[in-house]
Amino acid sequence: MRKNIIYESSTGPIVLDAMKAAFLPRSKTLLVADLHFEKGSYLQSVGNALLPAYDTLETLSRLNSAIETYSPEHVIALGDSFHDVGVSERIDFKHVEMLNDIIRRVTKFTWILGNHDPDIPPSLAGERADHAEADGFLLTHLPVDTGMEQTNICGHLHPKASLTIRRRTLSYPCFACSDSRIIMPSFGAYTGGLFVDHPTISNRLGEHRFFILTAPSGIYPVKAPVD
Repeated sequence: MRKNIIYESSTGPIVLDAMKAAFLPRSKTLLVADLHFEKGSYLQSVGNALLPAYDTLETLSRLNSAIETYSPEHVIALGDSFHDVGVSERIDFKHVEMLNDIIRRVTKFTWILGNHDPDIPPSLAGERADHAEADGFLLTHLPVDTGMEQTNICGHLHPKASLTIRRRTLSYPCFACSDSRIIMPSFGAYTGGLFVDHPTISNRLGEHRFFILTAPSGIYPVKAPVD
């Protein structure tokens, strides 16, 4: 099974990977969205934890694997990289050091600010920005309308879709794509998802929509509609 696919958008080529990351080959830019570091410790702090707080380490491992695979010059995290503004008080120092080591391995690292993380912990390296542009794409956390002149790549909505294989219906995070927008799947270990037929997602997609499901075995391109 393929692990990635090259989508030739109206703005340019983009590699969509089963690791729930995307790569812009012309500028060698790696994109990830909604890492939600320290969601597990946040849930523990408010008494709603169902899982141990191992998500930060798992997400760091995934990020490291994506960087090893694509050797990017620039990494852009598309917002909600941290689950809440109190992360600095809970995150383990060794995880801060691991993340800074990852940041130092690339030429440039940019944190797009999200609704969960309007501030990035000051102990972390990397640039902070409201949005960015690479290879002609407009990169944001929330969906932004750009018309047909530019494709918007965003996060925030955590899209997922279902697929029936051998009479079994399975749900996976996905890239929700159309001619004007690509909504990234959430990259974090403990993040949930919203089905692509929900109006919050479907109303933000343009024409010629399709979905790239990201399963452990590889990617599954599916044309709309997805039940």
